[in-house]
Amino acid sequence: TYVSFPEGTLWRSKADGSQRIQLTYPPLSVRLPSWSPEGQQILFYAFSTGPERPKMYTVSAEGGTPREMVPENSHEEWDPTWSSDGSKIAFGSGPDDPASAVRILDVKTNQISTLPDSKGLFSPRWSPDGRYIVAMPFESRSLMLFDFSTQKWDEIAKITCGFPNWSKNSDYVYVLNEENDPAVMRVRIRDHKVERVANLKNFRQAGFYNVWLSLAPDDSPLLLRDTG
Repeated sequence: TYVSFPEGTLWRSKADGSQRIQLTYPPLSVRLPSWSPEGQQILFYAFSTGPERPKMYTVSAEGGTPREMVPENSHEEWDPTWSSDGSKIAFGSGPDDPASAVRILDVKTNQISTLPDSKGLFSPRWSPDGRYIVAMPFESRSLMLFDFSTQKWDEIAKITCGFPNWSKNSDYVYVLNEENDPAVMRVRIRDHKVERVANLKNFRQAGFYNVWLSLAPDDSPLLLRDTG
C-alpha cells in the first residue's frame, strides 16, 4: 500500500504495481498506512480540510468507505500501529499537543487506555511478538522501549532517529538517522547495540515529512528517493 504525492490518496497494488485500487479520496490526506496482521485492512491517519485534527481510520484492502476509529476522541491521533494480533491499536499525538502520550485503543470495545509513563512520547511501534512498544521523545534524540512484562520504559539508544520499524523477528528496530551522515541504523533489543545498515549521504530522500523509512518482508529498508 502507498500514498500518492502530493494528493495524499491511498492506493493498494500488487508489488509489481499491477491491480491498482484507489482506497481514499479528498479531502482526506493520508499518512503512514500499515497492513493489519491478517492482511485484510489498512490502518492510517489522515488530515482533512479546515481545523480538523488528524484522525485514525481503517479501510478494507478491497476498497470501501474508510472508518474513523474513534470519532469522539478529542486528542490528535498520529502514527497508529497494530498490536500483533490486531485486537489493539497504539497511537500518539502531535508535537503541539500538551497532553501527548502513547494511547491504546481496544478495537472491539473502543476503550482507550494510556501506557504508563508515556507522557511526551510519540510515534509508537508495536513489536511483532507483542512484547514491546518503542516510541520517541519529540526531540527524536533517543529511542525508548516499553516492556509489557515489567510495565517500564528503558532508553535503548541515544541517537537522532525517525520512522522506527521492527524487524520481523522482533530482534531489531530500524530507524532513520539524519544527523551528520544520514543513514539507516538498527538497534538490537537484546543488548542495545547500534549498527549502521546503509549510508544515505548521496541519497536524495523524499516524502511528506521530507524523509521516510519502512521495511520490506525480508527486512530490507524501503526508502523514498527524489528523482527530480
